[in-house]
Amino acid sequence: MITLQKPLFWRTLLDKWAVMVFCVVVVLVSVTAVLLLPLLLGPMLVVFVPAVTAVCLIILTGGKQQAQKQLFSRAAWRISLKWAAISLGVALLLRLGISLMGLALGYAFQPGAVVPLLVMTFLFAAGEEIGWRGFALPRVLANGWSPLAAALLLGLPWALLHLPLTLPGKLSAGTPMPAQFLVMLSMSVMMTWVYLASGRSLTAATLLHGGQNALVILNYDLPPLVSGWLMAVVYGIAALIIIFGSTRFRGGWRDV
Repeated sequence: MITLQKPLFWRTLLDKWAVMVFCVVVVLVSVTAVLLLPLLLGPMLVVFVPAVTAVCLIILTGGKQQAQKQLFSRAAWRISLKWAAISLGVALLLRLGISLMGLALGYAFQPGAVVPLLVMTFLFAAGEEIGWRGFALPRVLANGWSPLAAALLLGLPWALLHLPLTLPGKLSAGTPMPAQFLVMLSMSVMMTWVYLASGRSLTAATLLHGGQNALVILNYDLPPLVSGWLMAVVYGIAALIIIFGSTRFRGGWRDV
């Protein structure tokens, strides 16, 4: 009896603390990789750490079938045309907002070139969203947290692991750390909102996340210091609109 109970005990314990384990593993592995690996290699690899970590935890606590059902099933990725348009539309508005503010400050509007590689940003976004919204968010909500509280709770480690990208020689070098932190916290609010409002669609979250990444070409000519703070302002305003404009987001989301 003892040998049969031990695996069940550890599986139950791991399941109880799964979100904390997920956050700690993802942050530690991601920060280490960004600090040790070359400029682009680190960020290109760490975006898949959340997905891999989530899959491993679900398999350990619920089995392979549960991992497939929760993260890779048709239901998990379903999306209506309405929410596909909203997700990409919000991404476009965010980047246009930054460009307009840049124009108001006297900077020229000179978009970067459209290259096929930009499509990869959606794949990278999916790697993050599978872990943060597909795995961690539903578990936090199931424990009674409101969408807003869950967004802020998960936004803290998500923002933390992006801070090393602002160091000299890294992908976002020159971006102020406080601005980067505010941007990621605001994005966590937006990702949580679009995921829930679309009926828990990972595609909606991926389109918004990847879309705003790809459309960085609209802010191509802005210096990192300027673009960082403008992003913080624009993304912060968008997050506040969601927070104060949706009582469902602040208090609960019973119908999804």
